[in-house]
Amino acid sequence: MRDVKEPEVRRAEIMDAAIKLFTAKGYLNTRTQDIIDEVKISRGLLYYHFKNKEDILYCIINRYSEPLLRQLEHLTYDESKSALEKIRSFVTMTTISDKDITVENSVLQEAVNLEENRYMLDRFYHRLCSCVIEYFAYILEQGNEENLFHVDSPKETASFLMTGYIFVSNDVKLAGQDKGQLESYLETYKVLLERALNPQIPLFS
Repeated sequence: MRDVKEPEVRRAEIMDAAIKLFTAKGYLNTRTQDIIDEVKISRGLLYYHFKNKEDILYCIINRYSEPLLRQLEHLTYDESKSALEKIRSFVTMTTISDKDITVENSVLQEAVNLEENRYMLDRFYHRLCSCVIEYFAYILEQGNEENLFHVDSPKETASFLMTGYIFVSNDVKLAGQDKGQLESYLETYKVLLERALNPQIPLFS
């Protein structure tokens, strides 16, 4: 009897199997047939849910980003916090620490950084930017209303600040910067935030 499952359940199974194989064999050495064999499904069923291996990887990194986006959304619309508190938490939440780096994360990072996946990575970061810009613009508008910030164009300012933050931080990692250099980039970004938002109170002590 055929094992019929809800689409989201089946998609999750395929992604879980792909992560397992990427970790064990490497992204380049994993074939779609390996994933099919691991999940024990037909080739047609895999291609019903995903276009190809790259599409599976894209959906995996989207899934990994969802918890952070939910946290940022909750933070953005939390009426109990001031805009200043939100800005500080925003930077903390989006900064990856050493303890957040797992074997799986490292394998996925290596996969998305491959030249053949650059278009997919660009597509992912544009999607991420659209969400993050919306949240950050809301916080800037709140800061203006609270007379904490003086930002003439919150949406446009958020677009520049968040797009730069996401794309530059990724390029810095690709360049193989060490921890000290990465921290230097983060401190520089904080200075840019201070100048762009012109806060009544320093953003970062």
